[in-house]
Amino acid sequence: MAKRTVMSQLASVGEEALGRLTSNQATHKALQGALQVKDRVEKLVRSLDGMEKRVVAIEKRLAALEKTPAKKPAARTRAAKPAAKPAPKPKP
Repeated sequence: MAKRTVMSQLASVGEEALGRLTSNQATHKALQGALQVKDRVEKLVRSLDGMEKRVVAIEKRLAALEKTPAKKPAARTRAAKPAAKPAPKPKP
């Protein structure tokens, strides 16, 4: 029985303290600021989720490209050039 009395007293004191805090102008401004920060963080997290999906898609494409064997570049054909004349040998 005594515990209930102590608990009920604590509850009423806590309610009273919350009531005072909500009526305080500084507390109200701090709470509004905290709510704005919360909203900004939620927007940031949502935008990161979209980027994460894009990164996963890019990683899949990269993995697919790495699995395919690299193609050799096509051999270049040289145009027929006239044979070069050998350089004359110097006379001793």
